[in-house]
Amino acid sequence: MLSSLFSKEVCITNFNKQVCNDFNLLNSVIVKSSLSKQELKEKLNKDIKQIAFLENSNLYLIDSNNSLEYSKELAKKEFISYAQPNISQTRNLNFKPSQNITKKYNLEKIWQTTQGEGVNIAIIDDGFNLEHEDLKGVHVLFSYDADNKNLDASKKLNIDTHGTQVAGIIFAQHNGIGIDGIVPHANFIAVRQTTNITSDTVVAFTVAQKAKANIINCSWNSPILLEPVYDVIKYLSKDTAIVFAAGNSHKEIKPLSTEASIPEVITVGATQKYSNYGNILDFKIPSGIITTNSNGTYGSFGGTSATAPLITGLLALKMSQNPHAKYTKLVADLKKVLYGN
Repeated sequence: MLSSLFSKEVCITNFNKQVCNDFNLLNSVIVKSSLSKQELKEKLNKDIKQIAFLENSNLYLIDSNNSLEYSKELAKKEFISYAQPNISQTRNLNFKPSQNITKKYNLEKIWQTTQGEGVNIAIIDDGFNLEHEDLKGVHVLFSYDADNKNLDASKKLNIDTHGTQVAGIIFAQHNGIGIDGIVPHANFIAVRQTTNITSDTVVAFTVAQKAKANIINCSWNSPILLEPVYDVIKYLSKDTAIVFAAGNSHKEIKPLSTEASIPEVITVGATQKYSNYGNILDFKIPSGIITTNSNGTYGSFGGTSATAPLITGLLALKMSQNPHAKYTKLVADLKKVLYGN
């Protein structure tokens, strides 16, 4: 299922439009249907894997040696809302090569009442070095590797650097060494994903939901927002705050362009000129901070990859103070604190 066929200028249907790109096609198809898994299996006479629960339908994964043609065939069936080849995209990690946030956000006073107790925060990113001296004490509620399909989100490859940097901003322990994270007592749901395969991204969000995440932090975007990813994010956002980095291309965020363009997510930009911009932004704050590095050291970390976990941490503090409030109200309250309106 994970084997792939690289084809130039492959065209797929996405949001009822033709999208053409140098897609890396995998040997599987993602299907949205209101039928149950058993009903769909009987109609197609194929083995089926359910990868997401939606409100009135679900997302399924079906193996195929010709995913492009099979998706076109499936899309014609009346009991299927859409069918799309499972593809792999590059992932834009929105960091740049930093400000002391403790005084800026009056954290010392807030930490006297809460340090994030009771809040479950998922980070979907590359692997995490939880052996770092400032992350050893983090309470890991759940750990999952979406690439390898196992319960271990630890660093495995040299490219596993970004997740540890994001985690440090949120979770670094107040242990008298290194840095102080915003919510060191929050619970960590660690989800490792380095290969941006559509089905794996859907599963990553589903895992975070099943682990009871209150907030999901995503300091990245895909080059193209694909419909299955949109569907699962939109569904989960009813009960879960999903925070996305705006991106660092100094471009206006167009509708249905990247995950950051989804109205239901909390989109975080930076005040620096490189930040993407537009009416979709919920927050725009200064970037640049010292955080934990995956090699056990510390270093500067910026871009909207850094502003997203800053907002995640500040929102988690509000959730800890107001555990029964809807996250949408807490977002509005946080905007008043930061912008006075």
